Amino acid sequence: MNAVDKRSRVVAVLAHCLLNQNTVVKPLASHEGAVTSLVEFLMKQGYGLIQLPCPEALYLGMRRWWMSKEQYDTESYREFSRRLLEPYVRLLAELARDGCRYAVIGVRGSPSCAIETTTSNPFWLGEPRADKCPPSVKVSGRGVFMEELLRMAEERGLPPPLAALDIDHREVLERGLPEGLVKTLSRRSPA
Repeated sequence: MNAVDKRSRVVAVLAHCLLNQNTVVKPLASHEGAVTSLVEFLMKQGYGLIQLPCPEALYLGMRRWWMSKEQYDTESYREFSRRLLEPYVRLLAELARDGCRYAVIGVRGSPSCAIETTTSNPFWLGEPRADKCPPSVKVSGRGVFMEELLRMAEERGLPPPLAALDIDHREVLERGLPEGLVKTLSRRSPA
């Protein structure tokens, strides 16, 4: 047998809602299904795609409201996140052992799945009502779920990701993929 193995040995680990906007907290979804321009770009660059589970939908369901990182930053939610992430970290370890490299793409502003910019409001103690307390703000930092993912990868001795960055699916809809993401994740000239 003279088969040629064409695998790229690069994967993109994606926050769930980048491939399934149906799990985004209501009314914040900006796409009907996947963020197709991101998926198409990654596929053209030869990335395999790994979709992480949606921790918020699995933890609180689809009737949840928007929350801040402080509300998710509990021992219980972190433990839940680690249980969800365990098989994905095992898969990444196997892929890395086979020579694969990986990038992690989170969601800008997410209290769970942000890599660079999360949502904060230490005053929210229940339903976030504007008439009861100040609005949330975007701050530098990771969401709880992504903190756990990257911590578990490090604990397992995985190499650091090629890139760990956020995408704002609403901005992608309005302006296209961010130039920084395209430049960072480009592996070859677009076809």
